[in-house]
Amino acid sequence: MTGLAELDRMILLCREHLSDQANDTDILDVFRSLRVRCVSDASNASCHAGQSALFSLVSLLARMGMRVVLNVPDVRTVSFQPPFSCGSVLTSLMETQLLPGVRVSPDGDSAADLTFVLGDSDALSTHGNFWRLTGGDWDAALSKNQPAATARSWSGTWPIGALACAALAANEALKLGMRRLPLRPETSEVFMESRRCYWDFGYFPTPRCIDLGRVDIISAGAISQAALFSLARVPGIQMGGYIFDHDRTSLSNFNRNMLTLRGDVDHLKAELCSSRCAQVFDLTPVAARYSSTHQLSGRVLVGVDDIPSRWVIQRNSPGWVGVSGTSHFSVSSSSHRTSEPCSGCLHPIDDATIVGSIPTISYVSFWAGLSLAVRLLREHAGVPYPREKQHLWLTPLRMDLAHSSMWFPVPACPKCPVGCAASRRK
Repeated sequence: MTGLAELDRMILLCREHLSDQANDTDILDVFRSLRVRCVSDASNASCHAGQSALFSLVSLLARMGMRVVLNVPDVRTVSFQPPFSCGSVLTSLMETQLLPGVRVSPDGDSAADLTFVLGDSDALSTHGNFWRLTGGDWDAALSKNQPAATARSWSGTWPIGALACAALAANEALKLGMRRLPLRPETSEVFMESRRCYWDFGYFPTPRCIDLGRVDIISAGAISQAALFSLARVPGIQMGGYIFDHDRTSLSNFNRNMLTLRGDVDHLKAELCSSRCAQVFDLTPVAARYSSTHQLSGRVLVGVDDIPSRWVIQRNSPGWVGVSGTSHFSVSSSSHRTSEPCSGCLHPIDDATIVGSIPTISYVSFWAGLSLAVRLLREHAGVPYPREKQHLWLTPLRMDLAHSSMWFPVPACPKCPVGCAASRRK
């Protein structure tokens, strides 16, 4: 059936919490049948932050196989929104082919299963229950049936809070689909609907122009694409560097690779990322795995789940390293200066070998890449997270609960496989 190849990793992840009664076709049918409406007025849809929330949300929903209908004005795009075409918002969202068989269309008269409303836009009473997306430069909130009078509008240019808001919303869409399938009794509670969710990356003044210099990127897969997707929306940003990846795009990448479009099958991922972000970044693609023969820059982004590969990268990095990875429904994100405990201290033991496909989903990889982008921006601005927040463990399924996010220091490990300076001092 069309869609099984593109969404097989998502289906694998869903099956961890589903009864054996549900087969792959049942899961696919539920998500392909969901009709999600996105609503915005001209004011919220005309600013860069509002547009970033809308473009990101549509992409995350479509990459879960859902049908998206838009009740938004066809205003002009105000800034770069890769991989979408420039021009008008409505046209760009409808014409960009994100996933085979998934449609993004104008709103019709039929009822939607779920409605998301941007900022303080009119929720339109005929839509029934809805979620409202609000936030600021660094924070995001998602509220059920919140009146427009009490909601913040989107009006700025800084996109980070808007991107986080889209990720919060995508999680609720996933949970709606899961509740329509037979859940395992022992895990069904995690798919209870939230009433309100909030996230804050932590405030610091947003600079007008950001020249990151050379930043090398290891992997052009889902996490790195999410990081580039996020960074490319930052106003006035510049960046150069190398991006390493030997792999080519396959159908199974569509469920989470944010810069990937329907016609990209078999394209080298490194070249794809370089070309999609060429308007703002000067990235040189290297169609090979990273090896110690390559000299790295003073800042490195790592979107690789393989633990030994992280050790090699950390050992050869002369400066700051940001690392993000995913495990099922959870995200790990950390950063490491040369004086701090390294990624080898954080993960000193290799994970067991995984046989077969790795379960993944769009918004979990997106959280990992967005967190990595924020760490890089903070490092460049000279306001890195303090030591007690060197490592973030995030489980987005229940962002209404305090323990969905946990911040930790990274202790120096005497048996660090990298042999970093902090471990030697220990």
